[in-house]
Amino acid sequence: MELKDYVLENQRIIQAVQNRTPGDERLDMYYGTLDYATARFHTILLKLSQDRILEQENSLEVMECFEAIQAFYNNVKRYEAWPKFFKHIVVMMLHGIGTRRIPKIKRLLNQVNN
Repeated sequence: MELKDYVLENQRIIQAVQNRTPGDERLDMYYGTLDYATARFHTILLKLSQDRILEQENSLEVMECFEAIQAFYNNVKRYEAWPKFFKHIVVMMLHGIGTRRIPKIKRLLNQVNN
């Protein structure tokens, strides 16, 4: 995938964050995480677009970060749609993604900045 493809794929996430009406505290937290993660990811993409060698070196990490954001978004959508009885399963999945995979985005941003 090229860098512009990542941005185009993340457009639906950005639209969902912008069109969201606040109310549910937990959903607000999840959408806030998505907002921060996509903003950091797009900053990474901007930095990498300026340096092709750095882009080649970090292509695997960029793909992992992209997949983490997509997985988190898909599970947030599940959380919204599933019945209350099953939401605890999705909460556990979101917690796992949020503590193991999402922090990789911040680490990659720090690595690209330095």
